[in-house]
Parts: sequence; C-alpha cells; structure tokens
Amino acid sequence: MHEDPVQLVEAIATAVREGDDRRIGLLLGRLKYVADVSHLIQLRRTLYSYDG
Repeated sequence: MHEDPVQLVEAIATAVREGDDRRIGLLLGRLKYVADVSHLIQLRRTLYSYDG
C-alpha cells in the first residue's frame, strides 16, 4: 500500500491538535516507512508552529 507522506504529516498534526495519542502512534508507525528527511522536517515545522 502506497501512502502519501504529506497527507500523513497533516493527519498527525490534526491528531496532535485533537489530543488523540492512539491515532498519533498509528500514523507515526505508518510514516516511518514512507517519509524521507524533508517530510520529517515538515512534520517538525508543523508541530512547532502549533499553538495548542
């Protein structure tokens, strides 16, 4: 199954905003197989810009 890492990054950010720890874990588990460094940097930027 091919997954879009950009969509996974967005889904992780949404799960973080919602406080859904279980979903965060599942999505990170999937991201680790499809992400490259640029996706990880984007995830970091997205999470650091969150004002939660």
